[in-house]
Amino acid sequence: MSASEGTAIREDGPVAEPRRRSRLNPDARRAELIGHARRVFGEVGYAEAGLAEIAVAADVSKALLYHYFPNGRAELFAAVVHEAGVELRERLRQGADVPFSPARRIEHYFSAFFAFVDEQPEMCRLMFREPFASRDPAVEAAAVTTRVTITGDIAGLLAAAGAPAEEILATSVGLLGFAVANAELFTAGQIDAETAWRVTCLHAVASLA
Repeated sequence: MSASEGTAIREDGPVAEPRRRSRLNPDARRAELIGHARRVFGEVGYAEAGLAEIAVAADVSKALLYHYFPNGRAELFAAVVHEAGVELRERLRQGADVPFSPARRIEHYFSAFFAFVDEQPEMCRLMFREPFASRDPAVEAAAVTTRVTITGDIAGLLAAAGAPAEEILATSVGLLGFAVANAELFTAGQIDAETAWRVTCLHAVASLA
């Protein structure tokens, strides 16, 4: 009597063997865990998501999470914020990498920003609001890195105005805050994405003058 592959034989019939977890290299496993954590944090937020919930979503033990993230939930959340920030910054830079006028480049830049928010509204909350409510230095540091990098990008777009560096920096910080505020209004359903983008661009392009 024969049995199909992956099946054990008993006197009363075939019985499926326990499912075996695929073996991933450490980098791939870490990326997989971050992906599951990103989904859980996005659904319920940092305050409500513990390692137990993430372990269930990833179908792993808490011990495995601690193996990859020894400092626990805060380190895992910081990794999520960092990953999302890298993804956002890459899309923003692609949006601005066009051979147009400074004003058009700014429009493309913020178009990429609001497209990202439209696709992943929970990431706006995780990157720009929750890190500073966590009161955890590691989490805040990951969010600050994202803010500083985006502010630098905006400053580069505004450099054509020829204003003093201090003014450009202050304007860039303000524009990012303005864009995030409009993104939050959009995700809350108070304005649409087109309005959020258009009003942000009006203020940003006016800065060139």
